[in-house]
Amino acid sequence: MYLKNVLLFSLFVISSSFTFSQNEKKVIASTGLNEQFYQINDTVGYFYSRPKPFSYIKNAWKDMYEVPKSVWKKESIKPAAFVVLSTGVLIAFDDKIYEGVRKFSDHIGLAETNNTVNISPIDGLALNLPTDLSSGLYYIGDGITELGVNAGFYIYGLAKNDYRALRVANQLSEGMIAVGIYVQVMKHLTMHETPERRSMPEYPRGRWKFFNVTDPIGSIKEYHSSVPSNDAYPSGHLSIAMMATTVIALNYPEKRWIKPVCYSLMGLCGYQMINNGVHWISDYPLAFAMGYSFGKVIVNRERRKASNNEMKNHVLSCYPKKIDGTWKMGLTKIYPGIGGLSLSYNF
Repeated sequence: MYLKNVLLFSLFVISSSFTFSQNEKKVIASTGLNEQFYQINDTVGYFYSRPKPFSYIKNAWKDMYEVPKSVWKKESIKPAAFVVLSTGVLIAFDDKIYEGVRKFSDHIGLAETNNTVNISPIDGLALNLPTDLSSGLYYIGDGITELGVNAGFYIYGLAKNDYRALRVANQLSEGMIAVGIYVQVMKHLTMHETPERRSMPEYPRGRWKFFNVTDPIGSIKEYHSSVPSNDAYPSGHLSIAMMATTVIALNYPEKRWIKPVCYSLMGLCGYQMINNGVHWISDYPLAFAMGYSFGKVIVNRERRKASNNEMKNHVLSCYPKKIDGTWKMGLTKIYPGIGGLSLSYNF
């Protein structure tokens, strides 16, 4: 039974990423810059170049300083203030919300445990996959899910020579590295206790131990002596999930279902992590903000928006014209040096 659940989950993760790229409205138009052109609508299109091998590692280091720089821009002041204020308000109600989530979960029969199976063939290296609903909700934001989606985009991009899919795979790898580093830095600096590991009754919302700059070695040792007791803030699961959602949604804006579906899944994951006792709700505002900021910076840097003239040239020369929503007509190459019209009917 465990093996069946593992296989079903693995197939879902790998195959889900293909749905972002299959049957999309796309034209591959090579240019002198070795790019491919993708039309989003009648006025917007983007050019994608093929990513260089392992370029995501170099780009991840660029993100480390480009994202913090973007926070200080004028347009970022209000969102940053909202993150700070919402976090402060939620901290005040952390324990009440945690207790309410646990009571409601008991009422609907949602387990607070995280039942998984380790499929790793290597001793000491855990590769856990969910086996029931509660662990499945938790693993929505786990790194293995994003890795599976990443692999799907990469395989599809190679098979179809699709530069956009390859770029998405590259950007997801880049984001996981950059966001992962920032999340770990924040966790080490704040050392906030998780709900299930509260050590003192006088701290119902968990202690914030904070990094001791006068004794850095001692702080690092304390953190790693019991990681689950010190790594609540912020949520790494939701930071990575938000980054992945932002990267995919910005690269595939014509797929309008991506955001509502992914946001709903993140909401379920966030709820279950509170139910599991691994996060407070106040751990989430910064996580969402970090994931979105990194995703936006990564995508905007690694694609080129088509100018008005480029849109006209590529749409007229490469794109079929829709007729009645079913018939398509456009220019086509019959033989080298000889052109013609093509007419097709979609059914």
